[in-house]
Amino acid sequence: MACVSRSTIFNKINERSANVRRIACLLAAIVAVDSASLAFAQAPPDSGIVQVQGGDAAAPRNFNIPAQPLGAALNAFGRQSGLQVTLSAATSRGLTSNAVNGSFTPEQALALMLRNTGIVFRVTADRTAIIGTTASPAAEAEVYVPGATQLDPLVISGGRNAISGSGYQGTPDWVYQAPAAVSVISREAIESSPSRNARDLLDNVAGVYANRSEAQNPGISVNIRGLQDQDRIATMIDGARQSFQRSAHGATQRTYVDTAFIRAVDIEKSTTSGVGSAGALGGSVNFRTLLAEDLIAPGKQYGGQVNLTTGTNQFNFDGSTAAAVRLSDRFSVLGGISYKNIGAYDIGKNGTISSAATYAGDVLLFSGQEVRSGILKAEGQVTEDVKVTLGWVRNDSRFNTGNYDGALSTGNLHKATEGVVNNTFTSALDRKPDSDLIDLKARFYYNNLRNNRVEEGSILSTGPSNYVMATLGGSVENTSSFDTALGALALNYGMEAFNDDGKTVLTRGFVAADGTDYSNTLSGGTPSGKRDIISGFGNAKYAPTDWLTVSGGLRYDWYHAAGTATVYGDTTKDIIGYRVIPAVPPTPRVCWPSPPFPPNFRCTEGTPGSPATTEPIYGPEYYKRHNVNVDNSGGALLPSVTIAVKPFEWLQPFVKYSKSYRPPTIMESFLNGGHDGNSVTEYAPNPALRPERGETYEVGANVSSNGILTERDTFRFKAVGFYREIVDYISFGKIRTAQSDVLPYTSYVNLDGVTRMKGIEVEANYDARFIYIGGTITRIDTELADSFTSPAGRRMPINSGQGAAIIFEQPKLRVTLDAGVRLFEERLTLGGRITDVSKTEPALGSLRSGYDMPGYRVYDIYGSYAFDPMTKLRFSVTNLTDVAYAPAVGANFYAAPGRTATVSLNYKF
Repeated sequence: MACVSRSTIFNKINERSANVRRIACLLAAIVAVDSASLAFAQAPPDSGIVQVQGGDAAAPRNFNIPAQPLGAALNAFGRQSGLQVTLSAATSRGLTSNAVNGSFTPEQALALMLRNTGIVFRVTADRTAIIGTTASPAAEAEVYVPGATQLDPLVISGGRNAISGSGYQGTPDWVYQAPAAVSVISREAIESSPSRNARDLLDNVAGVYANRSEAQNPGISVNIRGLQDQDRIATMIDGARQSFQRSAHGATQRTYVDTAFIRAVDIEKSTTSGVGSAGALGGSVNFRTLLAEDLIAPGKQYGGQVNLTTGTNQFNFDGSTAAAVRLSDRFSVLGGISYKNIGAYDIGKNGTISSAATYAGDVLLFSGQEVRSGILKAEGQVTEDVKVTLGWVRNDSRFNTGNYDGALSTGNLHKATEGVVNNTFTSALDRKPDSDLIDLKARFYYNNLRNNRVEEGSILSTGPSNYVMATLGGSVENTSSFDTALGALALNYGMEAFNDDGKTVLTRGFVAADGTDYSNTLSGGTPSGKRDIISGFGNAKYAPTDWLTVSGGLRYDWYHAAGTATVYGDTTKDIIGYRVIPAVPPTPRVCWPSPPFPPNFRCTEGTPGSPATTEPIYGPEYYKRHNVNVDNSGGALLPSVTIAVKPFEWLQPFVKYSKSYRPPTIMESFLNGGHDGNSVTEYAPNPALRPERGETYEVGANVSSNGILTERDTFRFKAVGFYREIVDYISFGKIRTAQSDVLPYTSYVNLDGVTRMKGIEVEANYDARFIYIGGTITRIDTELADSFTSPAGRRMPINSGQGAAIIFEQPKLRVTLDAGVRLFEERLTLGGRITDVSKTEPALGSLRSGYDMPGYRVYDIYGSYAFDPMTKLRFSVTNLTDVAYAPAVGANFYAAPGRTATVSLNYKF
């Protein structure tokens, strides 16, 4: 066969390289099985050539990888394919790859790269590529060269399982191929940025903030596109819902998770027709934890890592260790422990903070924490097509909250000692037989969070309060794929459900001197109750051509919240006893002077008298207690549709429309009691509360290109514009209840009209290996409805003291720029980051003055040095200019840490 007859096969190969042309001719001669087709695309089952298996990881991509040392080539392959590649330096030393230039699937590109190198690899059913296999060719498709060198396994995992890639701060490449507003915080970003709290990881994601209005509490409250709290954003750990909420002046929803065992954070900025969106209004955040494959090096039976961090400004210690072992080819276990000790930090010295009530000098009161966490997982390949995973993640956080009463000079310190234990248990079953009709995923989980709180130095010093939220849930879904005469079709369908069970228990009640039981001041804001949510869904993805994809989905969400809340109505008095009133005898009529009566005499009439009687004795006046039954349920059909086109290999514009539905939470349904021990007549439930409903429109574009200015550079870009309308948005409002027509109560109410949010999110990264630059832009405008209708039919503006203590809004603009260099064969990385945030201006609320904050600009620097593939030293300096500022979507009396330097050592074994 003449080489020229196959020239069209490699029409994208760089004609400038004679070496590449010779390799292309050789490869064409080897892989050609007949003159009718290319072996890579049409190989018979027993040919030994890798087959395309379908799915995102099998889609063709542009590759531009020159011939070079194998280790560098595999790094380039990982970046350009969107797959995760791991291979020890010892294994690849001295080996050179072939050049790959053109449009291929990842399997095709890998086969080209390794052809005639003396290396064996095979692709298993779970899309793992293994080098050095000894399995029979009949078991898996295999590329084999006689006399090949046996090497350690090369493990490749792609698609949404990837934890790093070529994007911004190591974002996996699949993000820039997904026609949706999604972001990922990669493992690379987590390891490169030592943090006091896992919420710090969210600060650089387009459209996302972590609310810090309860900054002394290490719980995470995520704000996406201006929505937060009350399950508006579904927050999960390994898919397990984290529904805990506790009422406060600021954020209410809190997730407790440590960075030590997070492999990646997946963020969806709008709801989907799939698992994870039930009961959510504006997206989801899933903290995914480590897997055995993250710790065990290729070809090894065990592996692990140790991370140690210390620093200045009370960054005392953050250490963890995790290890995994393969007990057999089918079974592995993973375990890890971590400990973090962070003290109360100094705020920045350049600038001023308005409030002194939460500071002692330059120290933010109670800003420290002590966290112990652990992880345990077992993964078993039960059969060739069934995998089972069991997991347990535990977080034990100890911290204090509080402030000075009025000002520092009073010396009256209010303090609460708190402990939170969060246990998350997960199980997963994955079945993927040799059939395009079955790709089954079943999940079952249980989450239990217990928050113990003891008040000191205030009227609420009554003994421990115990807040518990338990969530039991699960999901099952299947994907069936079809090749039709009109194009590829994939159907995803299933259901998910969960139950929230909240319970607040007071170890000792609080009864005032007048006999009034004020216990509900500690429990009514975080009430006990139950809520069920069930969702069924189906989604169809149709690709009639390689440049057009249309997806349409429909889900039905249903909820039920039922229980009893307590309301204290108008004042009354109890009869505590009776006293006897003696009988009064009758009296006669008396006249004077005596008879004979003169003309001007006077008389006094007699009285009839009265029998003995009794009268009640009343106790102190108090508020009468009433029970209010709440029994609400409902449902909604929620369609979604996405259209994506690909006019060029590097460009993918898309549009999306989706509806969302958020039922009231336990807190919103059963709110009652009072505030800070002052009264039990402040809060009341609203049995007529309706769910929130949203419509979101999105338009965006993905750009993914390689080899722009150099042979090894990459460019990744995602921009999404959105417009969202929400009706029946839930906030605080003043109402009167059936139990009291005199007292006004604060209750959750539905706002009138439409709440609107619109904005644009941009994320981009250019990486030429020796230099990189990336960043994000978030621009948002929010227009909140500002009134509600009372039960009496009266329209009430919530800014006139009728409710809405605070509704958090994102700043209008945030820009982040991150750039750096890699030196000494990429062993040394030096980088810097600038974050510029505009002022925060909540639009509603009587307490908004505490949450209005000026804009700020923060500079960070960081770096790392790899002594070898197993040992890396990292350093960072955050808030380099030591500016005093309060983070956006927080409170102006909780400033961020001042200048902080940290150093970290990461060792893998």
